[in-house]
Amino acid sequence: MHTPEPAHGNEPSPPSPAWRDLAMPAITLLVLAGAAHVAASHWESWQPRLAAVGAAAPALYLLLWLVVVPCGFPAAGLGFSAGFLFGPWAGTSWAIVGLLLSGVFMHLLGRRWLRPRVARLVATRPRLAPLERAAAQGGVRLHLLARLSPLNYAMVCYTLAAGGARLRTYLLGLPGAMPGLVAYVWLGAAAARGVRVQDGAEWVRLTVPLVGGLSLLVLAVVLARFARRTWRGSE
Repeated sequence: MHTPEPAHGNEPSPPSPAWRDLAMPAITLLVLAGAAHVAASHWESWQPRLAAVGAAAPALYLLLWLVVVPCGFPAAGLGFSAGFLFGPWAGTSWAIVGLLLSGVFMHLLGRRWLRPRVARLVATRPRLAPLERAAAQGGVRLHLLARLSPLNYAMVCYTLAAGGARLRTYLLGLPGAMPGLVAYVWLGAAAARGVRVQDGAEWVRLTVPLVGGLSLLVLAVVLARFARRTWRGSE
């Protein structure tokens, strides 16, 4: 008796392995840890230079958000830098201002001048293609989850803009990137504290960055899977 073969056309694609969701956050944390180590070894020579910049430091920092983040530089790096340079509270404030400014700037770029290039790039990225298709019709919840996911902040902003997202919905979704950014700010502040405080056991100074980094990795995997399920369901 002939047994019909199962149809494969309507089967959902298998979930990506956990290591793929972990890869980018893990690489980011390793790079930031290396940068903090370099900063620690040169801290004595950097302190006078930072002091010389004075009140212009926040303005230069915000300029970086408008220059390097739209080019694909991870927002986590600037969040970590804000905590390291300005401390947890001032660093959080400046990082959030930079996040919002760059987000609005990338909406303008992605909706107009870069739209054809973004469309070609998204077509080659299976993780971003469903997001682009759902961008115009998806509500604030979709935009918040897209920013919460560990995907590159600039790429998410460009994808939503090129997909025709309404400006109001796009702007209301920007705060979704803030929790992860603030976590990196506080990691940077903890690393700076470890650099500047010379007394105390080494393992004590490393505990907060280590636990915080591992927590971010776990959170990244959970959010990545949840976000992709959500925007695939919005198609």
